[in-house]
Amino acid sequence: MDLRAKPFYLNDEQIAWVEQTRDSMSLNDKIGQLFLFNSMTTQTAAEQIEDLEKIGLKPCGFLLRGASSKDIREKISDFQNHYDIPLFIAGDLDRGASNMITDGTACGHQMQIGATGDPDLAYQTGLICAKECAAVGANWNFGPVVDIDYNPHNPITNVRSFGSDPDHVLKFASAIARGMRDGGLIPCVKHWPGDGVDERDQHFLASINSLSMEEWDASYGKVYKGMIDEGIESLMTAHILLPSYSRFYNPDIKDEDILPGSLNYELHHNLLRGKLGFNGLIITDATSMGGFTECMPRSKAVPLSIANGADIFLFTRDVEEDFQSMKQGVEDGVITPERLDEAITRILALKAKANLHTKKANGTLVPPVEALEVFEKGEGHALAKEIANRGITLVKDTQNLLPLNPEKQKNLYVITIGDQPGYHNTRGGYAKLFVEKLREKGFHVTEYDPENEEIANEIARSKVADFKKKYDVILYFCNIETNGSDSAARITWPGKRGTVPGMIHDVPTMMVSIDNPYHLLDAPRIPTYINAYTSEDIVVETLVEKIAGESEFQGVSPVDAFVGLFNADK
Repeated sequence: MDLRAKPFYLNDEQIAWVEQTRDSMSLNDKIGQLFLFNSMTTQTAAEQIEDLEKIGLKPCGFLLRGASSKDIREKISDFQNHYDIPLFIAGDLDRGASNMITDGTACGHQMQIGATGDPDLAYQTGLICAKECAAVGANWNFGPVVDIDYNPHNPITNVRSFGSDPDHVLKFASAIARGMRDGGLIPCVKHWPGDGVDERDQHFLASINSLSMEEWDASYGKVYKGMIDEGIESLMTAHILLPSYSRFYNPDIKDEDILPGSLNYELHHNLLRGKLGFNGLIITDATSMGGFTECMPRSKAVPLSIANGADIFLFTRDVEEDFQSMKQGVEDGVITPERLDEAITRILALKAKANLHTKKANGTLVPPVEALEVFEKGEGHALAKEIANRGITLVKDTQNLLPLNPEKQKNLYVITIGDQPGYHNTRGGYAKLFVEKLREKGFHVTEYDPENEEIANEIARSKVADFKKKYDVILYFCNIETNGSDSAARITWPGKRGTVPGMIHDVPTMMVSIDNPYHLLDAPRIPTYINAYTSEDIVVETLVEKIAGESEFQGVSPVDAFVGLFNADK
């Protein structure tokens, strides 16, 4: 490990701090430094610190979610003031700082950014995310996602990916990472060895990247090598198997013994650090996921993740139990002293690269409260609007329906599908805003309501001729994403199939999706279809503007929205 080389580039002073800090740590402190915890919004910093001190654990950092910039800043300050070694303060910020900071910017899912065709907007997204994180004292983002969305059935990659073309993914991931780095935020690519081939979710099981070595090299390998060559500092290793390379490096291995990336020595040591030349820090994906312990007991998996190449263990199932498992792994020699020191060295080296140690000494790990003014300047809002404007995609309009005009298409029958709180958006209810904005444009909107028998039965049971006289357009509004326990993101037609599009040749019919871009799979002959990629207010508002003809559609789909169906483009 060369700390002067890519991606650390440490100077003599920084290396001295790393080595002196490492060598002065007790064995217990080193083991504690392997852990990064999820800091729940229901618990104060003092309460979480007290819980960890009861078992003698001093972590390397915390991940924070879902509070105002003022409250997040105060919590980070409490954490940093307590520990001698400066902490990583991380966020899981796929689409901007909003997932950590409620008044932060949601710039749009990566697929929406990819649909703009402009890598500079990706750079600006990374930069504004970094500025907002810096204002509260956060220093690490678990992003960008460099997964390739090859499989439309994959419920978790989906709009989190920049698209299905490796070159496109690399171009945009590189740009957004540069923006983060230029703003002082450490980027972390994920999910090694690559999600998007399987149609299953590693949250529930260890999924599989089934590509051959040659196919992987030309796709995921190309993306990871490109990011490594550009100096990516950290990488998240996931609960995903890559059998082709496991068999190559271990020809005698049995299928049942192939391990996911988070536990796989060959994928870390031979492929990632060897063939691809990655010298940076490796963190596991959340070890609370089902895929982490599918192959072995948790007590064995906890230390093996570090022994086989990860440097940081993300989250726990039970803090005390996992800490004891890690300690037992050290005592039993599963984690050798050399491997432990190697992990600690990389952790401290990344902290040194971010100058966390000098900021700790200077009292500047958390900036003054005046830094929160960045949230009031509107820079992030303007960027989110531009991304929505340039990313929303008119996939097809074979009936030349758009734009809608309230003088010609006054009466709209709107059917909402999904729109419930989901895994990446806990709010839901965007149809209300969508209908409100349509009414502001002068449209008369009737909403399908399963509780109102008269309205619900209109589309299911009325004569086609009668429905045509009353309504000018049928408009499906879809907001479907996995809610954290689903293994698919597909349309469920409300009303016991009564809302299935059965009048597309009689009444002009269109569908919009503000999340999953693949609904033509379930409604291939819908003649007018729009993908907006992100469930946010600013996206819904911009979508209605485009439907009403106030601005042009500019987005270009970075995936095959027709899902390879022979008739979906008709």
